[in-house]
Amino acid sequence: MEEVKRGRAKKKLLRVTFPSGKVICYKSTTDTMVAVLQELGEDVISKIELELCHLPIVSKEIYPKYRKWMKPICDGWYINTQSNSDSKFLELKSINDQLSLNLKLELGADLDAEDKPDKEKRTKSKDKLLVKFPDGQYFANNSTLDTFLEVVWEIGIDNIKRKDLSWGGNPLITTSKMFNNQVQVDSQRWIIVPNSTRDKIKLLRVIGAMLHINMEISTI
Repeated sequence: MEEVKRGRAKKKLLRVTFPSGKVICYKSTTDTMVAVLQELGEDVISKIELELCHLPIVSKEIYPKYRKWMKPICDGWYINTQSNSDSKFLELKSINDQLSLNLKLELGADLDAEDKPDKEKRTKSKDKLLVKFPDGQYFANNSTLDTFLEVVWEIGIDNIKRKDLSWGGNPLITTSKMFNNQVQVDSQRWIIVPNSTRDKIKLLRVIGAMLHINMEISTI
C-alpha cells in the first residue's frame, strides 16, 4: 500500500502588475498590498469604497479593535489588513474593478517574490524598541511606533490620561486630534508620538515613572 505523505500547503503570494509594467510581489501579501496602495497614491486611496469588518478598509483613523492589523500607507492613511491572502486578492480585485485601475492581479504559491526593499532602509540595525514589563512580558515589534503603541495599550490609555502628562508643551493625550504627531489609540483618545526612537524611550520612561511601572526599555 502506497504511503500518502501530507505536507504543509505552500503559502500563497500576491503579484500585482501595473499598466506601466511595474511589478510588486513580496514574500508577505500584507507588504504587497500596502506597497500597491502606496504606489497608487492618496488620490486613488481616498476614492476606495470597500469595507472590512463593517468598517472602511482604508481610513485616517486607527480602529482600536483592529489596531494590530492597521498598517500605515501614506499621508495619514491606514489599511486594515486583517485578512488572509485569498481575501487580500479579492479586496484588491474589488478596488481594481471599482476604480478601473487596469491592474493585473495574480495569486499563487509559485510566484517569484522578494523581500520588501525598504524594510532595511527604513530602520537602522539598532532602531527597534524592546520593552520588558515587571511580569516578564516583552514587546518588540518591527517598528518603534508599533512597540510604543503596544506598550501604551498594555498600560492602559485611561490610566495614562489620568496623570495629565504633557509633551513638548502640549497635552500628551486629547479626546480629538489636535496635533500632527498624534495617533488615535482609542475611540476618543489621541496620543502624541515622538518622532525619534530616543524620544519614544524618554516618554515611555516618564510614563513608567509616573505610574510606578518599572519597565526595562532598550534598543535592539
